[in-house]
Amino acid sequence: MKATKVFINGEVITADQSGTVHEALAVKGERILQVGTTTDIMERCDAHTEIIDLNGKSLLPGFNDAHAHLELYGTNQLGVNLKQEDSIESIIEKLQMRAEETPSGEWIRGWGYNQNTLLEDRHLTKWDLDKVSTSHPIIVVRTCGHISCVNSKALEMAGLTSQTPNPPGGTYHRDNEELTGLLLEAAHMEMFQLADYSEAEVMLGLQIASDHFSQNGITSVHDAGGYGTKHIRYLQKAAQEGKITQRLYVMYGSLYDSPSVVKAGVESGIMTGLGDDTFKVGPAKVFIDGSSSGPTCKTRDPYKSNPNDSGILYMNQNELDRHLLPAHKQGWQITAHAMGDEAVHMLLTTIERALNHSGNINHRHRLEHAGITPPDLVERIKSTLAVPIPNPAFLYEFGDGYINDYGDRVHHFFPLKSYVDQNIPFAIGSDSPITTVNPLIGIHAAVNRTSKHGHPVGQNQSITVEEAIRAYTWAGAYASNEEDLKGTLEPDKYADLVILDQSILRCPSLQLKEIQVEMTILNGDIVFEKQKEDAH
Repeated sequence: MKATKVFINGEVITADQSGTVHEALAVKGERILQVGTTTDIMERCDAHTEIIDLNGKSLLPGFNDAHAHLELYGTNQLGVNLKQEDSIESIIEKLQMRAEETPSGEWIRGWGYNQNTLLEDRHLTKWDLDKVSTSHPIIVVRTCGHISCVNSKALEMAGLTSQTPNPPGGTYHRDNEELTGLLLEAAHMEMFQLADYSEAEVMLGLQIASDHFSQNGITSVHDAGGYGTKHIRYLQKAAQEGKITQRLYVMYGSLYDSPSVVKAGVESGIMTGLGDDTFKVGPAKVFIDGSSSGPTCKTRDPYKSNPNDSGILYMNQNELDRHLLPAHKQGWQITAHAMGDEAVHMLLTTIERALNHSGNINHRHRLEHAGITPPDLVERIKSTLAVPIPNPAFLYEFGDGYINDYGDRVHHFFPLKSYVDQNIPFAIGSDSPITTVNPLIGIHAAVNRTSKHGHPVGQNQSITVEEAIRAYTWAGAYASNEEDLKGTLEPDKYADLVILDQSILRCPSLQLKEIQVEMTILNGDIVFEKQKEDAH
């Protein structure tokens, strides 16, 4: 059988269990035909075969981002990017530019600010945003996606006053009993629904997101949710219309009132696995706690930075059981956002109760994030055969804040080496747009465990490049029960591939983040190719 494409003279990293590396690979249609030496693979060529010379560069399985928010990523591109702003003054200036071109009464949406990197070293307030406009509602979402600040107009539209009680799992921040505009967790999620984008805007955003993910070598995405069941419909529609090219594994939940969405899914009669290789229903997902960088995640012990605070819970143990155990009984894979060690403990308790009730050796229940996970929780993950979904890129962007907020607990934050030592499969997710979608940053952080300012962040949990690659490829397929179809470079698996601009195995570890994607192949077809620079 002759190949439609061959890749020769390269570093073909199969990501299989043995860490096999070949030098060439052949593709027939949408499937991998053969891996081996360049000589062997060239025998698969005829006059119609496309030959791609890797010139020593790495060829890997397409990256599988095991936790990302496509809709949020895409719609963020339509808002005002504040990631790089270093002062409240510059944020106000940038928002004012958008206000000048936005009709009165329409929303102005910003995203990505981080109070820890601002000159003023504080959160935004409604008084700051009122300087931008009082005739537009304004919402600015913190980089974590769990906190936002709004102006007086937005508070008025939402009907919020100083007398409004805090919602379950959320906080309206107050100063001398007056609302400041700062919204935490469920309070933010409620407001974001009011500031939601139209369907046309969402569909445009999803196409932008898919293009950006392809540029980063990502061929599969486990989508971690948007707002309500309409988000799931948007994803399915975008996949059907070809606006999203990645293979989707879609968590059934919502960033706001996730229990109601899970309940609707369970009662509908469907379950995890419904769909095909391009769009598939994933696990039932709820939220237990808050964000790691806020910080608002629920920890066993108070924060080092604030001994009077240990985070926010969206629900208690009985409520968590009530929301997820019925899903398990109906054949769903179950998962939850669990960042702090108390939240991880709660999710493991629910999984243990699910397995005690009905078993299911191949359930592959998941733990989204599993941020602070000390040895006792690692042991319980191993005994339940659950799959943690860590986000090592957080260590690079937020590591300095973690040291300040959690102290020595950073040695158990995303404990990848512990997982490797215990033979626990773990699948890396970016959680983009909370941080970069770039898998090479995630791999860099998993290997080096340093913040962007060079500070070590639990380097006892560093892993090898090969281990990080496998966690970003095979393990994502394992977490969705699809490892027989993709995730490694083996014959008959989908030809979902990524070519890097150099050898990742020979790259100095501190330069891993500089590696770029040169080509992305999905189903044997090139969906992204980096433009060649002028030879001048």
